[in-house]
Amino acid sequence: MRLNKKNMGYYIDKNSKGETLQPQGKTQALLTDGAKIVSGKEFVENLICVVQNGFFDAAGFVYSEAERKVFSENDGRRKIWLVHPMAKELSGYKK
Repeated sequence: MRLNKKNMGYYIDKNSKGETLQPQGKTQALLTDGAKIVSGKEFVENLICVVQNGFFDAAGFVYSEAERKVFSENDGRRKIWLVHPMAKELSGYKK
């Protein structure tokens, strides 16, 4: 599933156990599931950006430097960068 028309990454809606992530608190849920916080200042494998949208968080798999730049745009929303060893699998990304 696409985040939006700007070609931003793929949603992560479940953890590695297949449990659905709640609308809020995705950062903590992914940390509990094995993710680690990173700066997001450069592209690394298995990168995730959690965008806080008020009533819900969107966790997106960032699969390239171009995607990282799109996620990094200053749009007023808080963004938390994570690396999870199964980010690609969790997102359903296929390439």
